Amino acid sequence: MGKFEDQDMDEKRLLRHQRRKRSQLIAFITVAVVLLLLIAGVAFCVHYIKGAFAQRKAREVAEAAAAAEESSQEIVIETPEETPEVQEMSDEEVLREIVDSCIAEMPIEDKVAGLFIVTPEQITGVETAVKAGSGTQDALAKYAVGGINYVGKNIKSEDQITEMLSTTASMSKYPIFTMVAEEGNIQSSITSSIDTIGAEEITDVASAEQAGSKIGAAMYKYGFNLNLAPYVDLTEDNHFGADPQEAANRMTSFAIGLKSQGVNCCAYYFPVAASYEGAADLTREDLEAGAYIPFRNAIEGDDLTAVLVGNAVIPAIATDSAPASLSQDMITGELRGNLGYKGIVIAGPLNESVVTDNYNPERIAVEAINAGADMLYLCGDFEAAYNGLLEAVKSGEISEGRIDESLRRIYSIKYADRVNEITNQ
Repeated sequence: MGKFEDQDMDEKRLLRHQRRKRSQLIAFITVAVVLLLLIAGVAFCVHYIKGAFAQRKAREVAEAAAAAEESSQEIVIETPEETPEVQEMSDEEVLREIVDSCIAEMPIEDKVAGLFIVTPEQITGVETAVKAGSGTQDALAKYAVGGINYVGKNIKSEDQITEMLSTTASMSKYPIFTMVAEEGNIQSSITSSIDTIGAEEITDVASAEQAGSKIGAAMYKYGFNLNLAPYVDLTEDNHFGADPQEAANRMTSFAIGLKSQGVNCCAYYFPVAASYEGAADLTREDLEAGAYIPFRNAIEGDDLTAVLVGNAVIPAIATDSAPASLSQDMITGELRGNLGYKGIVIAGPLNESVVTDNYNPERIAVEAINAGADMLYLCGDFEAAYNGLLEAVKSGEISEGRIDESLRRIYSIKYADRVNEITNQ
C-alpha cells in the first residue's frame, strides 16, 4: 500500500506541476497577446496621430502659400470699359470739312474757273442778258465761274431778276456769287433800274446801318448774295462822307446792316480808285491818314467778306509801278500784311485800259494770282485769261495748292450758311 500511495502522490504532484505549467503558459500567452494588442494599438494611434498631424501641416502650408501668393499680387479693381465719348465737331471744323471735301472733288478746270467773276454777257455772248436759259446753262457747264456781276441793264423787274438769279444758281455746279453794286442811291444798279428799295439817306452811323439792312433785305429777296459796296471814296460826293473816321464808322455800320440780312459785302477800291486825284503821289503815310482808315476799321471788326483791289498805281509802294490789282506790294504787303486782312481779295476791274494796255490778256490773271488775289473781276478777255491761268497751273508755274488756298477762302463764305443745316440734321 505504501508503495502505491507514494506512486499516487508522485502522479498527483506531476499533475499539479503540469497544471501549474499550463496555467503559467496560458498566463504567458495571455500576457503576450495583451502586449501584442497593446503594441498594435499604440502603433495604430501613433500612425493616426502622425497622419493627422501631417494633413494639418500640409493644410497649414497650403494656406500659408495661398496667403503669401495673394499678398504678393497687386489688387486690381476692374472697372467697366467706358464707351469712348464721341467728340462733337465745332462749326468751324464742320465748315472746313465741307470746304475741303468740295475742293478735293473739283477738276482743275473748275478750280481755275471758280476764281473768275464775269458778267452774264461774257459767258453767254448775248448783248444784254435778262433771262437765264440754255445759253447760261451751256456756259456754266463749260466754265464753272465763281461769280456773276449784274448791272442796271440786267434788272427789269422784281419778278424778272428773282427768276433770273434763281435759275442761274440752280444751273451752277457749285455755289456762286450773284453780285451787284447797290448803296441805295441813283448810281446803284437796282435803284437806278427799278427803284424798289427806298433806302434813306445816310447821315450818321444809325442811318448807315438802317440803309444796309434795308438794302440787304431787298437783295436777299431777289437772290443776290454779294454787294459790291461800300464804295470807299473820301470825297464830299461820296455816300458816306469825306472825313476818314466818320466815313469809316458809317461804312462799317452799313456792312453790319447788310450782313444782318444774309448779304455779304465787298468794299472797293483798295487803296483808292484809279481816278482818285493825286493817286500817283500818295505815300504810305498819306494812306494811313486817309484811305486806309475805313478799310482798317472794317477789317478789325471782321465786317468785310471781300475787298476789291482797284487799278490805282502807287509808285511809292508798288515798286514795280504795277496797278494795285496786279501788285504784290499792294495786295500781299499792304492789304494782307500791313492791314492784316484775311478775307477774299478780288482784283479788278481787269478790263480797264491801265491793265489791258500794258499786259497780255493770257497773263493778266496769272499776274493777279501771283500778286495775292483770290478772285479776278471782269477780265477784258475772259477766255484768254482763263486759258492763260489754266496753262500756268498745268505747267507748274502756279501750284494747284495756291489755287486751293484761294478757293478755301471763297468756299468758306459760300458754304457758311450750310453748317447749321448739316449740324442740325
